[in-house]
Amino acid sequence: MSLGVFRCGSKHQESPIVAKVENRIITAEEFAFAYELSPRQLTSLENRMARLAVLDRLIDRILLTRNAEKLELGSKDIVLQRAIDIYRRQAINRELYLKHIRTPISVNEDEEREAFRRSKMTLFVKHFESELEEDAINVSKGRMPFEHIPVHPGVETITMDIYGSVDVIGWNDVKDDLEDQLYALPVHQCSEPIYDGRKYHVFQVVEHEREVLVRENDFLANRESIHGTLRKRKEVKAAAAFVDEIMASQELIIKADALNKLTDRIWNSRPASVDPRIQYIPNDEIKYIADNDQEIIKQPIAVYKDGTLTVSDIFFHYKVNPQKISYDSKLALRESLKNSVALYVRDWIFSEKGIREKLDRLPSVKEEVQTRSEYLLSKKMINTLYKDVAANLDTEEEFQVYLDTFVSELREKANIQVFDEQLMAVTTTDEGLSRKVDFIAVHTQ
Repeated sequence: MSLGVFRCGSKHQESPIVAKVENRIITAEEFAFAYELSPRQLTSLENRMARLAVLDRLIDRILLTRNAEKLELGSKDIVLQRAIDIYRRQAINRELYLKHIRTPISVNEDEEREAFRRSKMTLFVKHFESELEEDAINVSKGRMPFEHIPVHPGVETITMDIYGSVDVIGWNDVKDDLEDQLYALPVHQCSEPIYDGRKYHVFQVVEHEREVLVRENDFLANRESIHGTLRKRKEVKAAAAFVDEIMASQELIIKADALNKLTDRIWNSRPASVDPRIQYIPNDEIKYIADNDQEIIKQPIAVYKDGTLTVSDIFFHYKVNPQKISYDSKLALRESLKNSVALYVRDWIFSEKGIREKLDRLPSVKEEVQTRSEYLLSKKMINTLYKDVAANLDTEEEFQVYLDTFVSELREKANIQVFDEQLMAVTTTDEGLSRKVDFIAVHTQ
């Protein structure tokens, strides 16, 4: 075994290398991603120990993958190749998001200063809501008095001697569209009725407080945080518009018959004791339905312009990329299943667009495909080892000892290099790693 801890010669490489396993390099970006996804019992260790523990897991995975490749475990595994393709499409979608959403967005200094000005002002707001447009118009015109209704539970409500109950609202306390309206609304003037698709709302700013002594240094100290908030707001809007543009032409329909049957099947077989909030569909349940309910499994559940997905397709996507579902009620279960189906269709459509734009050729996509492939192949190698020795073992602990010994022998034969300075210099943050695009409502038939 050749295992050493080295100092890299250059600290300013464009793509720092933290380790090498034979000719396979582990970059700082790959390590940072693995670190963020690692169990808390590893990342909560002392800094250096945590990094080495995460790196060891990466190295072990690479070694197991190389062994699996020698045995040709993945070359003829259609299921594994299909799973890798889904991971490839996820990587393409992240690049699609970067290209069309994140990269084009900018925030200028005027926007930052306006947000800073608002952050130094507190509004005291009365709020009326009703399902009746006529009542909202009467309140807006001052023809009808109203009792204050809090905007939402997260906003502080106080009592003022003159105005009674009011909400205390500052910058970034409410949605940005409403924030724009409130900060532009003259004091004491009621807004025009605002319809949210369900109710009509009227707002009145009764008072405001402004911090008088504001220094330039204060703006500079808060500028980065303000910039990040404004950029995030713009990204959310741009993402929604992008999804709407791409999905509108696909005319996605989720078939009610298949959705209802699937909901009934999972609801009737739900675990006896579950967390009433959010759970995942058990793997055993998915396998049982796939093996025994052919009428359900072959049924189309999503139909759109460019294709169709069956329940079987959805289950495969679910196993690779599970989405949280709710067992709180049968209706909640149906809704969460519908949203999962819609998400898988959306991701597929987006990845097809990304492939047409040749985003699958980007190094970042190829690197992620390699990482995901290694993860799946290493798991397959472990499963193969287990099948080979399970008959001679009494407990799972015995297999873990066997596996540790097997990996140690692989390490002894491998040329492994760890570049300590680069490893310790990696910034471990999840910023930018989560790039999902929010989904929109779809029509259910």
